[in-house]
Amino acid sequence: MESAQHVSSIIKLNVGGHYFDTRLQTLTKDPNSKLVAMISERYEEKLGKDGAFFIDRDGTHFRLILNFLRTEKLTLPTEATFLEELNEDAEFYQIQGLVDKINKSARDVVKLNVGGHYFTTSLPTLTKDPNSMLGKMFSGKYIARAGGDGAVFIDRDGTHFRFILNFLRTGKLTLPDGATALVEFKEEADFYQIQGILDELDDTRLRSEILTDEEQQNLLLSWLPPHGDVRRRRLRLLFRASRDGFAAATFHDRCDNKGPTIVLVQSGNHIFGGFTEKSWIYSRGGYTACKQAFLFSLADPNGLEPTKLPLKSNNQMYAILYSSNNGPTFGSGCDLRIADNANMCASSSSCLGHVYEIPSAWNNSSSLAGEGHFVVTNYEVFGFQP
Repeated sequence: MESAQHVSSIIKLNVGGHYFDTRLQTLTKDPNSKLVAMISERYEEKLGKDGAFFIDRDGTHFRLILNFLRTEKLTLPTEATFLEELNEDAEFYQIQGLVDKINKSARDVVKLNVGGHYFTTSLPTLTKDPNSMLGKMFSGKYIARAGGDGAVFIDRDGTHFRFILNFLRTGKLTLPDGATALVEFKEEADFYQIQGILDELDDTRLRSEILTDEEQQNLLLSWLPPHGDVRRRRLRLLFRASRDGFAAATFHDRCDNKGPTIVLVQSGNHIFGGFTEKSWIYSRGGYTACKQAFLFSLADPNGLEPTKLPLKSNNQMYAILYSSNNGPTFGSGCDLRIADNANMCASSSSCLGHVYEIPSAWNNSSSLAGEGHFVVTNYEVFGFQP
C-alpha cells in the first residue's frame, strides 16, 4: 500500500466524467474519510491515460465537497432533491463534518404550497420577523404540518409570494408590475404582517392632496421604471403649491438637484403630470435628455381613461427643460409647462405630440388639461429618498 504522502501534491480527479484539480492536503483534510483511503491505495496504478485519478461516482456535486474540504464552509441551494443527492455523496466519502452540516441544512429546509404555488426556503428565512404570521407559524406558536407532498399548505393566493420571500431573504422590497398586482400584493402583505414590508409600502404611498384615490396612486406607481430601485424608494413631498406658493423660484429652490421626481398637477377636475429620472437644475438652462421620463393623465372629466404618455424614441434629448422662469417643463414646444404664478391666470400650457406620444384613443385632444392654456389649481412634486 502506497502512503498518501508519497503522492503528488497536485491531484487531478475524474469523478464520473467531471474533472477537478486540487491539492493532496485538501483531499486528506479528514483523515477518516474514504478519500484518504482511496488516494493512499495504489494511487499510481489507478491513474487513467489522461493523468486523472478516476472515481466511479456522479460528480455533479463533487465541487461542493471539495469546497467544504477547502474552507469548512457549506453553501447550498435549498432544493430538497439536491440535498439528498449531496448527502448520499457525503456519506459515501465518509466526510463526517459535511454530513453533519447537510443534515442541519436539511432540517432547516421548508417546502411551501401557497395556494398551489410551490416554494422552497429555509426556516431562518420564514422566522426572520418573529411577530409576523409566518414567524408564528414556524416558530412553534402554531403547528405547521406538511401535507402528503411534503409541503406546508398556506391557503392564500401565491401569485406574489416570491416578493415576500425575497424581502425576507434580502431585506430589499421589489414590487410587482401593474396597479392590480400592487393592490393584490398589499392585501397579502397585510395578511402576513411582516413589519418591514408594511413600513416600506406605507412609505411608497403618495401623501398627496391632489391624488387621494389609492387605486390611481397604485396605477401611477406601477408606471415608474421597473428596473433600478426607484419603485421601492420612499417618497417624500418636496413641494406643494397650495402650501409653498406658486412662484417658479420656490419650485426650483425646493426641487432642484433632488434626483428623480414625480410632478402632480391639478387644473379644475383634470389631474395629470410627469416623471423624470433626472434632477431639475434651472441654472444649467436648456433641454436635457431622459430615457425614462413620461407624462400621464389620471383624471379627465371628458371620460378619457388614465394613460401613460411615453417619450418618443427620436426626441429623448428634449425630455425636460431647465428654465428659471417656469416651474417643471416637459418637452420642446412644451408638452407640459407649469408657468410662474400658475394660479393667477391661464399661463401654463400643454401641447402634446412634440416629445411625448399622444394616445390614439385621445383623437384630437392634444392637451393634458383639456385646453392648450390653463390655470393650475394646485401642483405637487415628490422626490425619492436615497
